Amino acid sequence: MTDPSQTQVASINDDEIDLRELFGALWRGKTVIMLCVIMTIGLAAFYLRTAERRYTVRYVFAPIESDNSGPNLGGLGGFASLAGISLPSSTSSDFIKFKFLLTSEEVATQLLKNDKLTKSIFASEWDAASTSFRKPLDSRHAPYIHAVKKLLTGQDASDYVAPNSARLSDWLSEAFSTSEDRETGFLTLSAETSEPDLIKEVISRATEETDRLLKNRFIASAEQTIGFYHRQLAQARAREYREALAKLIATEDQKLMLASKGSYFVAEPVTEPYVSINPTSPKASLVLALSVVLGVFFGAALVLIRKALKK
Repeated sequence: MTDPSQTQVASINDDEIDLRELFGALWRGKTVIMLCVIMTIGLAAFYLRTAERRYTVRYVFAPIESDNSGPNLGGLGGFASLAGISLPSSTSSDFIKFKFLLTSEEVATQLLKNDKLTKSIFASEWDAASTSFRKPLDSRHAPYIHAVKKLLTGQDASDYVAPNSARLSDWLSEAFSTSEDRETGFLTLSAETSEPDLIKEVISRATEETDRLLKNRFIASAEQTIGFYHRQLAQARAREYREALAKLIATEDQKLMLASKGSYFVAEPVTEPYVSINPTSPKASLVLALSVVLGVFFGAALVLIRKALKK
């Protein structure tokens, strides 16, 4: 009868022998592994020399604090609601609207009015000869790609659409990302791009148009509210009621004046737009390190496959 302990010792010895053979085979094939490492480093170097350099653009905004959380209307709140008046207020929700409207079609429509900026964004579609936008020329492989796409999805290639607010809105959504710091409340707009100057201008203009849009909405609402107060004042008979209305009108006039004269209404930049000095993509150290790891892996795989075939 076989002793179980001896069988276990023999199995451990066999495993140790297998590991010795494995490392021995790898050591004997070190030349192949080194050649694979050199080859992958060469490919990585070629990629780094031809890859598009991308820079990081960052723009930080802070919400403008306001104490006009809403006028003290007393009994006028009910009248305003019945009259369909939306009483203006500057709250934290304005900052949420600011974040949402940045990439909206409403803001994109305003950006499209800048012909120079639109031509820069859709530079590949602008034809200077005909002074109009046209569909970019398809590559040699485009017909095959369209055929495969139709075979898989059953959809034909979509017709070309010149730059409009919908296309620009989609482009803005992909051009930069937004993130809000919970501790400070700051809103950071960031992008990694090969055209930092263009993205910096786009972000600056988009934030200006968004802030202006919210400001105009507030001013229109405030003017409507003041008009409501004046109509109530003309009908009021009680002295206390007229005095309360006069104070409300003075308060709203002050808010309207501050909103009209201020440079920023909802959000103001904390710093100037930041553009990284050196490219942040591709990361040379990471690409080279990964190439060494892949070279060792493929080299070892070739050595082991050759050893197995010999057996």
